[in-house]
Amino acid sequence: MPSPKSKAVSNIVKLGVRYGPLAYEAIKQGQGPARELANKQFKRVNHRMHALEHAHQLVDGSVMTVFDGDEKRFIVFTGDKPVASHPSTTKPLALLIEGYDLDKRIRPGDEADRVLPRISRRRKRP
Repeated sequence: MPSPKSKAVSNIVKLGVRYGPLAYEAIKQGQGPARELANKQFKRVNHRMHALEHAHQLVDGSVMTVFDGDEKRFIVFTGDKPVASHPSTTKPLALLIEGYDLDKRIRPGDEADRVLPRISRRRKRP
C-alpha cells in the first residue's frame, strides 16, 4: 500500500505533465503585458520624483498633475510661471495647464505632510 506522501507526489507529477505546457505558454504570453504595465507604473513614479526634485531646486517651485490625452504629466512651476513638464512634451505648457486650477499645485515639502487614510482592522474574536 503506497504512503500518502508518495500518492501526493505522483498526483503532482501527473498534473505537472498534463498542465505544465499550458501553464508555460500562459506565463510566456502574460509576461509581455505585465512587464509593460510594471515599466509604465515605474516610469510614472520616476517622472513624479524628477518633477518634485526640479521644483525643489527652483525659487517658489511647485508641481501640478495634468493629463495630456490619456498620459499623466507633471508640470513644474516657479511662482505662477510654468517652466517644464515631466515627461517632456512638444505641446506648449500654456495649453497643457489651460482649464486647470493652479491652487491644486503641490510644493516639494508638502507631500510628507499628507495624512494617509486610516485602515481599520478587525479584531479577531477568540
